[in-house]
Amino acid sequence: MAIDFNKIQFRRLEAADDLTAFKCDLEDDSGCDDFIHNPDEAKQYQKERQGITYLFFYEETMVGYVTLAMSSIHALRLEQHEEDITLPFYPCLFIGRLATSNDLRHKDIGTYLAKWSTGLALEISEKIGCRYVVLQAKESKVKFYSSIGFKKGSSLFDDKLVWFYKKIVID
Repeated sequence: MAIDFNKIQFRRLEAADDLTAFKCDLEDDSGCDDFIHNPDEAKQYQKERQGITYLFFYEETMVGYVTLAMSSIHALRLEQHEEDITLPFYPCLFIGRLATSNDLRHKDIGTYLAKWSTGLALEISEKIGCRYVVLQAKESKVKFYSSIGFKKGSSLFDDKLVWFYKKIVID
């Protein structure tokens, strides 16, 4: 099935949403399926403003979701030639979760969700400080995130996850 990305619609997760039909457990090494189905996680995170989850639909079928929050990235994680480092931390939009429906793997839904999140970060940066989009993922996702413009951040500790970042502010 070819996806017409102009027909994708999104909305915020609501407390009454029944998401039992949505499955994203294939290649799910980040626990995204558990996060969206466990009432103590996605809905509670949203209630407490720890992260806001956006659901994406194509022809009334949920195709994926992202959970976003404000955060910061330590300057030491950035490549040294990235910019003149003047602050110890830079403000960013954090992609806490990004998940695609099992049925629509490898149809560019994940790419769409990441680009949508980057577009939202650019909008935010016009109103408040937001210089990067960041996320953490397993090493197995390096090829995917690198292919859509994210850079691998430097490891500061014994990180089990890889930090990725994408600059959104154009100098």
